[in-house]
Amino acid sequence: MGAAYGTAKSGVGISSMGVMRPDMVMRSIIPVVMAGVLGIYGLITAVIINGKMDAATYSAYSGYAHLGAGLTVGMSSLAAGLAIGIVGDAGVRANAQQPRLFVGMILILIFAEALGLYGLIVGKGKGLMAMYSASTLMEMQKCDPSSAFFGFMGVTSAIVFANMGAAYGTAKSGVGISSMGVMRPDMVMRSIIPVVMAGVLGIYGLITAVIINGKMDAATYSAYSGYAHLGAGLTVGMSSLAAGLAIGIVGDAGVRANAQQPRLFVGMILILIFAEALGLYGLIVGLVVASTAEGKGKGLCSPYNV
Repeated sequence: MGAAYGTAKSGVGISSMGVMRPDMVMRSIIPVVMAGVLGIYGLITAVIINGKMDAATYSAYSGYAHLGAGLTVGMSSLAAGLAIGIVGDAGVRANAQQPRLFVGMILILIFAEALGLYGLIVGKGKGLMAMYSASTLMEMQKCDPSSAFFGFMGVTSAIVFANMGAAYGTAKSGVGISSMGVMRPDMVMRSIIPVVMAGVLGIYGLITAVIINGKMDAATYSAYSGYAHLGAGLTVGMSSLAAGLAIGIVGDAGVRANAQQPRLFVGMILILIFAEALGLYGLIVGLVVASTAEGKGKGLCSPYNV
C-alpha cells in the first residue's frame, strides 16, 4: 500500500511536469523507484516469516513475534510510502522549474525511505527473535504466552507511531522546501533542517523497539513486563507522532517565510527544537518505564502448560 501510494502520487507529478519538460522525465523516476523498494521490504519479511512456520511445533510466542514483525514492517513502509509520494510529487514539479532542486529532493526522499528501513530492521529482529528451534521454545515456555503479545505490540507501537510522525514531518516540510526552492534554490540545503529533525523521531522509535525486543524472554516473560513494554512503546511512539506533526507544520511555514526574510532562520530553529523536545521527553519516559519491566517484572509470571 505504501509503495502503491508513493508510485501513484509521484507518477502524477512526473506526468504533469513531463508535458513541458520531457527531457527531465527519466531522472524524475527516482521517487517511483524508491517507493517500489518498500514493496521489497514487505516481500522479504513475508518470506522469512513464512519459512519459519511449522504446524507441528509453532508456538504462541513465535506467533505473536511474527505478527508484530509483519505489522512493524508493513506500517512503517506505509508511512514511508506516503512521505515519498507527497515529496516526490511536489519535488519533481518544482525541479522542472528549478533544476538546482534535484539534490535537495533526493536528500528528502532518502530520509523518507529510511523510515521503511527502520521498520525492516526491527521487524527482522522480531521475526528472527527465537534463538532456539520452535520445539525447544515450546518446552521452555513456562509463562502464559499472552504476556508476550503486549510486549510485541509495545515494540510495534514504538517504531510505527514514531515513523508516522517522522513521515508527516518529512512530507509537510518537503512540500514547503520544494515550493520555496523554486525562487530561492540557494537556501534549499539549509532548509533541510526540519526534515532532519523529523527523521530523528524515527530513530527514537528504533532505539525503543530494539531495547524492548532485547529484554523479552519466552521462559520468564511476565504480564507485568508485557504491560510495561506496551506502555513504553506507546509513550515513545505517540510522543514522536505529536512532535512530528508540530515539526511538519512549523517546518513548512518556516522555510517559506525564511525564504522571504532570512533573519527568521534562528527563530524557526528554536521553534523546531521545542517541537523535537516533545519526542525526546517521550523517549526518556519510555526508557524509564521499559527498565521497570526487567527490574520489577522478571519472573512474575503464572505457570503455563503448553
